[in-house]
Amino acid sequence: MPDQMSDQPYAVTVPYYSAPDYLRLTLDSVVAQTDPSWWCVVVDDSPDDSAAAVVAAVGDDRITVERNPTTLGVAGNFNRCVDLAAERGAELGMILHADDLLEPTYVSTMRAAHARRPQAACVAPRVTVVDAAGTPYLPMPDRVKAALWPRRLECLEGERGLQLLLRGQFFYCPAVSYRWALLERPAWDARWRQVMDLMLYGRVILGGGSVELEPTRVFRYRRHAASETQQNSATLSRTEEETAACRELAAAAGALGWRRARRAGLARTTVRLQSMLQAVLALARGRFALALRATRLGLRP
Repeated sequence: MPDQMSDQPYAVTVPYYSAPDYLRLTLDSVVAQTDPSWWCVVVDDSPDDSAAAVVAAVGDDRITVERNPTTLGVAGNFNRCVDLAAERGAELGMILHADDLLEPTYVSTMRAAHARRPQAACVAPRVTVVDAAGTPYLPMPDRVKAALWPRRLECLEGERGLQLLLRGQFFYCPAVSYRWALLERPAWDARWRQVMDLMLYGRVILGGGSVELEPTRVFRYRRHAASETQQNSATLSRTEEETAACRELAAAAGALGWRRARRAGLARTTVRLQSMLQAVLALARGRFALALRATRLGLRP
């Protein structure tokens, strides 16, 4: 059925903590949308007022700033984004990280995808990975993600959807578009720092919802050394969280009788491979204690 809310402005929420130069590029990519029906709010969780200066420099009255009175942290600020979208009556929208970029057709493509699948809580498009300078490149983690993208599947739902998600998350959280009303509240679980997205999408599928897969590349995901994802990937913190999250989702799948999904969560193939790769790299650098921890993590049942 057609999406009765498709003429509403699309909500672009931007959680912000630092890096005003990247923020300016991000907001410029929002302004460049071919679909002009959108509004954007930068949700400022930073220790300074740099976001306000960037928004003023962009000079588009569709973009505003909401500064948090106290620091909320990653999950808290993401949940604030969801709350603001709901408070302003938005039906569709996204949580755009302040160092990533939208292609000009992002909003129009997501609006069309939601209209095709109005029951989908999320729409995940394909992305182009870029480096700090914005140049496309494809390091090993992104090659793995690309290889895991299902070629003959339009939607992640039910046991099969959770099984594929737990085999290895192949789409990118900052690129995902949401139908806000279909998300649990709070959407983002503050127990986690690096796998909030995995847990959110797992809960969506376990609750009977779905993640629509959009094959069009309408997003530029930036990998750079200063990002929190990259910094945590250099240690075991992300791998440890992924292990715990997969085990938790596997238990939930087992409670529903989803045996294949449970096995995928316990196997956590890509997480184990990542652990063993980290062990090899740590060993090569003479970090023997870290190599031992990574090996134990990779072999853990």
